[in-house]
Amino acid sequence: MYWSWSGRYTALVACSLLNPISFGQLGTAYKLACLLQLVLLFGALVALLRALLRGAAGTFRQLLQAGAGAFLLLVYHLPSTAECFYWLTAGYTYVLAVVLLLLALAVLAASFGAQRAGRRLGIGAVAGLLFLAVGCNETVAVPVLLLAWAAVAVLRGQARRNGLALALVVSLGCALAFAAPGNVARMHGEPFGKPGIWFCLTHTALFVAYCLVTWLGNGVLVAVTMLLVPALARLARFPDLPLHRFAQRPVLLTLLVPAFLAAGLFPSFWVRSAAPPLRALSLLHICFVLTWLLAAHAWVLYAARRREQPLLLALPGFVRGGLLVWLLCTFFTDYNHHLRDAGHRFSTNNSFLAYRDLLHGTAARYDAQLTARYAYLRGRAPLHAQVPALEATPIILLYGDIGPDSANWGNQAYAGFFHKKTIVARPAAAEH
Repeated sequence: MYWSWSGRYTALVACSLLNPISFGQLGTAYKLACLLQLVLLFGALVALLRALLRGAAGTFRQLLQAGAGAFLLLVYHLPSTAECFYWLTAGYTYVLAVVLLLLALAVLAASFGAQRAGRRLGIGAVAGLLFLAVGCNETVAVPVLLLAWAAVAVLRGQARRNGLALALVVSLGCALAFAAPGNVARMHGEPFGKPGIWFCLTHTALFVAYCLVTWLGNGVLVAVTMLLVPALARLARFPDLPLHRFAQRPVLLTLLVPAFLAAGLFPSFWVRSAAPPLRALSLLHICFVLTWLLAAHAWVLYAARRREQPLLLALPGFVRGGLLVWLLCTFFTDYNHHLRDAGHRFSTNNSFLAYRDLLHGTAARYDAQLTARYAYLRGRAPLHAQVPALEATPIILLYGDIGPDSANWGNQAYAGFFHKKTIVARPAAAEH
């Protein structure tokens, strides 16, 4: 596929070797693969927190609790859990990239306190992880490439030499991915660069603003940040914390928040003349939350270092109580949905949607319909099979389904998996 479809070398290998569908497996194997992605993301968050907070005297239980809180914050308003976690092809393309980036940051943070040989080994491991990360998708490759060279311009001494080595490795990975023959072949069917650079820049800027308003407008991230400020102030009392090494320049880190989004969005407008799909926006949402929290810590650290006495910050009781009540209210509501709305819009309360689909029986009906469909197709279904269209479609789980067109690529792949010549799905009323 590298020669005919895509240059995402890491994602292609993962989809070929780690996707149960490639080996004719469905059901339990597919569910375990989806669960593995969630476990890997959680594990990478815990590993990163452990490396960043080394020396803060926290317990392992507290570390797990912090990792669970970070995990919930990342997926709470994720644009699409269906595309991000339950469609494995997208998972290995986007979630895997996030896991690799988190592990790269964890290894880099762990190398700060190591001896010379340990630092070299750590830099080598970071280079390998970044090389794999940029081979997942261009949405993360372009921001990482620009960030790596920006770090080279800012750093000095040995840190700059290490940064240069990492930037060269990232550049090599991007070259292998972007110049792949498969990408060249696919570009013939896309409006590659046709709208012009001004169109791409303006639409990227507008969509960045839309993302910022949407992801901050619900107030969840702002409330969580305010609640974390006293804890960040306590962390600022540990002078040798690895976290502080990443939070030296608050102004630049604040600018990094929209800049990372812009760099990730621009390739989509340049290639497709449109915003990226929800799976790519989910990746950018995760990166946005992480860079936002890092910038918040940078400003707290900056304020603490400007004072001769330790910085003591504590929210008044009524403020803290009000923020907690607000977060509790947002858990049971969503400004994009009501209880009878089955549609999908940008940025949703995924906890709300999960409970809605579970309590309304949508998830159970979806499971029953698919189980019956698979049993029929594996049984005595004809070579030209027709199945009922899904009536229960939980958007928290379902990315898409086959339709009435047997020539559609999805229908053809479906037919190939079940060893049929054609498969179509039509509403139950249309079958008679």
